Amino acid sequence: MAKKRVCVLFGGSSADHDASLTTAYSVLNAIPKDKYEPLPIGITRVGRWLFYPGSYENIPDGSWERDSDCCSCILSSDPLHKGVIKIMPGGDSSIHRIDAVFPLLHGKYGEDGRIQGLCKLSGLPMVGNDLASSNACLDKKLTYMLLREAGLKTAEYISLERSVMNELDRSLNELERKLGYPIYVTPANCSTSIGAYRAENREELENAVKTAFSHHPIIIAEHELKGRYLECAILSGSFKNERTAIGELIPQNKKSDAACEYIAQTYSFSVPAKLDGITQSKIKDAARAAFRALSCKGFARIDMMLCGEDIIIRRVRGLPGLERNSIFSTILTESGISYEEMLDYLISSAIDAR
Repeated sequence: MAKKRVCVLFGGSSADHDASLTTAYSVLNAIPKDKYEPLPIGITRVGRWLFYPGSYENIPDGSWERDSDCCSCILSSDPLHKGVIKIMPGGDSSIHRIDAVFPLLHGKYGEDGRIQGLCKLSGLPMVGNDLASSNACLDKKLTYMLLREAGLKTAEYISLERSVMNELDRSLNELERKLGYPIYVTPANCSTSIGAYRAENREELENAVKTAFSHHPIIIAEHELKGRYLECAILSGSFKNERTAIGELIPQNKKSDAACEYIAQTYSFSVPAKLDGITQSKIKDAARAAFRALSCKGFARIDMMLCGEDIIIRRVRGLPGLERNSIFSTILTESGISYEEMLDYLISSAIDAR
């Protein structure tokens, strides 16, 4: 049987460029080569698309861009010639037919639906979520609205638009009155590592709001939740998610996350989380409900908190980190699903769904 050719997109113009390089290096090395032929396409920080035929070892540090064999490329939108068009320096072009696109682009311009929409226009099967679900997952305000409409619980929050900067003191007073300290402030449509801050007083709150607005015109402010940080990995299609374990993030230093709630180094990760059977079932049901509420396809990581008996959905990650040692991959590995098996499932499901 002929190998399926998979276009692996990495890099991108967002602030998460480096994270994407790390993910791509891990995925490209682990894709089962007996079934798939990876076609690496890197996107530079300034948005250039480059066909990259070189060593995977040069991807993590960014030196792949300087490979003399790189050339410009684009996705073909012609349904008769589905694939990647290589454009040589002299102007000559050639097309490489592909069977699927595997986008590994974190943050804006990758997770927000733009690449997914391009793949849809090009008629190319794509691993992961589509335009609508990708945008719903990255836009935290939209995420919360859809989750609440589905009857799921979220943190109490207030959204603000950049126009409030004209009367900032009034807005800060409202946040203090309705939420109380500490307050988490994040851009509404960015990855969790960008512009997210935890404020414990007025000065920190003002700085957090200004920083968040520098990344997006809408921000989200939330009151701190107290409870256990739980993680679920969801795969769609025929996969039986009942067999996957639940992971738990255990804070190691309460004070060290003041700058950003989501700094991974401030947590240890344990799989499986110590939970009784009934609680496990409720958490998995809530995770699947969140997956459906945002119309997710392919896969997603559901960040949750167990606050007493309340299950709070914190975030639905439409493109979780997919490195071998990431939270998403670790949950599946500890559930008996190897990293290579996971990648094979994701790619084959995308191809079979077309």
